[in-house]
Amino acid sequence: MLFNSFAFGFFLLFSGLLYWLVFNRKKQLRNIFLLVASYFFYGSWDWRFLFLIIAVTATDFIFGKLIHDNESDRKRKMLLTCALVINLGLLFFFKYFNFFITSLNGVMGLVGVSDKFNTLNIILPVGISFFTFQGLSYVIDIYRRQSEPVNDIVAFSAFIAFFPQLVAGPIERARDLLPQFMDETDRKPFVYDNARHGLFLIAVGLFKKIVIADRLAVFVDGVYASPVRGLPVLVAVIFFCFQLYLDFSAYSQIAVGTAELFGFRLSTNFRRPYMAVTFKDFWSRWHITLTSWFRDYVYIPLGGNRCSASRVVLNTMIVFVVSGIWHGASWNFVIWGAINGLSLIVFDRWLKMNPKTGPEKVRCALFVTSYWALSLIFFRAQTFRDAITMFSYLGFGNLDSLYTFGMKETEFHFTIWLLVGLMIIELMEERWKEKLESFFFNSYWLIRWVPYLAIVLGTIFFGIYGNGSDNNFIYFQF
Repeated sequence: MLFNSFAFGFFLLFSGLLYWLVFNRKKQLRNIFLLVASYFFYGSWDWRFLFLIIAVTATDFIFGKLIHDNESDRKRKMLLTCALVINLGLLFFFKYFNFFITSLNGVMGLVGVSDKFNTLNIILPVGISFFTFQGLSYVIDIYRRQSEPVNDIVAFSAFIAFFPQLVAGPIERARDLLPQFMDETDRKPFVYDNARHGLFLIAVGLFKKIVIADRLAVFVDGVYASPVRGLPVLVAVIFFCFQLYLDFSAYSQIAVGTAELFGFRLSTNFRRPYMAVTFKDFWSRWHITLTSWFRDYVYIPLGGNRCSASRVVLNTMIVFVVSGIWHGASWNFVIWGAINGLSLIVFDRWLKMNPKTGPEKVRCALFVTSYWALSLIFFRAQTFRDAITMFSYLGFGNLDSLYTFGMKETEFHFTIWLLVGLMIIELMEERWKEKLESFFFNSYWLIRWVPYLAIVLGTIFFGIYGNGSDNNFIYFQF
């Protein structure tokens, strides 16, 4: 059930009305309803994977209590290890087993061993990387004595499976989201301003996804399928840089907006990353909940930056390589992670890139975004050879062939203007976000409804639904 589908629209309307009109009587009723709705949402992809999310939920709930109730450090560590093995073991089996077998067969072939291990026909469960990490943070925080376990299995299950952010995040921490499921208020108040803001976020997210990202995907898919040397490859690299951002930030916005309709607050996952002037600044703006997860549960336990310079470099590279593997079972993702780890080490740490003046910030922002766009060639290409082909085909020739990849000249120029408008809006938000929001949401109703209608009608009129392109959200595969 895609966010950008009519099925989800009906599901959201129906579940929202039932939630506020029927089940908003007490905490237990609300949580039972949200759990059932979330399992229905997840089961619509493949009902068999409900057993997986239930298993992960039960594992983290039980081990969280066992770790908390044990005073022995040795037993606590053993219990944490068991929880990690079960969670990461399930993640490894479904996401990385075939990758591991294929790589092992390749190594065996290099040393002259002819016997090969067989891969399995494994279907990757949607969102497994996200809800696994969310559950692990709960267990680890209890082990660190930073959080207390909950006794309400329904509330905890609803926290793990909460459908707005179940499939592709944001990756919420238990200490932030779980207390919202533990609210003992008999009748949770419906806040009109929150619902209005939520609907606005959903509308903007759908516009970004359907009108811009899906249109960019048509061109990008065409070029990556049959690359032509010169300008088409360069444009495809730039377009995918924006497609990925718009696709994923749109999902996050719709998730946050949907949660607001049910009275919940989710974390901000993107904050205008293409305005970043250093690579550290970029990673504080891009996929924020995943970046902070790796920082708190991988980088800091490794020693963070409280150790020797060489160890800091190693820690950084470990985090980014692991992040690359998290995104997908492919050596391309490993390379992509390593490239981005090197950017922090070389440009931020060694060369100390730290622009002060306006022109310097503009140049650095362009450099950071360009470096990121080039690294995404490994992210988007299916194989290492495909990535190298794309790099070798970069250039400025073949202008006439730009309009042979699913976009006519008028549509191509329209898309360019959409991207220019997007960056102008983001630049204004970077400088005056709070003032703009205050002015917009507190202004006369006509001023508010003109943009509302423009976004909705623009989505309907200019939107494409899988016309020559897969309209799935990109991060569903992770």
